[in-house]
Amino acid sequence: MKKIGSLILALLMIFSLSVSAFAADGHLSVYSSYQIPSGTMRMIAHMGYSAAAPANTLPAYVAAGESDFWGAECDIQRTKDGVWILMHNDTVDAMTDGTGKVCDLTYAEIMELNVDAGSNIENYPDLKVATLEAYLDVCKQYGLHPVIEIKANADPETMDEVTAILSAREEREMFVVISFGREICLRMKQLMPTLPVYYLVGFEGVSQEDIDFAAENHLDGMDIHVFLPDDYVKAVQAAGLDVIIWTIDDIDNCKRYYKLGVNAITTNSLTQEAPEGNLFQRIIWRLRDWGYQLKQWFVSLAEACKARLSGIAGS
Repeated sequence: MKKIGSLILALLMIFSLSVSAFAADGHLSVYSSYQIPSGTMRMIAHMGYSAAAPANTLPAYVAAGESDFWGAECDIQRTKDGVWILMHNDTVDAMTDGTGKVCDLTYAEIMELNVDAGSNIENYPDLKVATLEAYLDVCKQYGLHPVIEIKANADPETMDEVTAILSAREEREMFVVISFGREICLRMKQLMPTLPVYYLVGFEGVSQEDIDFAAENHLDGMDIHVFLPDDYVKAVQAAGLDVIIWTIDDIDNCKRYYKLGVNAITTNSLTQEAPEGNLFQRIIWRLRDWGYQLKQWFVSLAEACKARLSGIAGS
């Protein structure tokens, strides 16, 4: 028993030293904590680095560019006068200090509004809604792959406007389009055959008919929800389709999908850098890292004790 006690004491000392090193270093990022080899699974910033700056705004994409993301996802809507802007909802209410449907407002009217919601919004006074072109400029500046969600409520007949914007860019080979709208997926693939197009599906599940639709129409993959069981991922992969997972903000699910060999995940906050922000956010981020360390320590302790007990029993 003395040997077991000594082993536990030694492990406690190792853990204490690791905590001290962690505290001295300032932060241990969640991304590095789960030790996914760099470049083996692409990390896509959901609506930009939305844990650091308001979602779907240029500061969020700058923050994504300054972190270790492969790509940055956005949502686009069309204004009354045909300008494509970044906004998740079909109204401006949730994102700005205005009201009304995007499709009923002109671009000039929307530019009169200020973004008033999102992470660290207090750091971004007079923040404006971004255009698709401005978002693409930031992605180009930082080498991010633009992942563009075209909302399902968009008119497929307006996809020629989107393809005109994308086709005019010299970095167009970096673009990815995703959509819940089947007609939008088909239209974008028709207009830009080499453009990677992914069919989005929600947490309700992936049917065989969904998979057949994507495969038979030569889409590049499916973008499926994190809550779905592993079998859904395997079925999509078996059809020869790539898989993106949305939206993962915890280590365990990230490790789970890494092991399943998915091509990319979309995340609000898992990067190699802790998000800048107020004290409360930094405390939450650190607690997440500490929780992961503590969990790993208990796993190691259990394995060591098991091995030690097996050795004692065999002697």
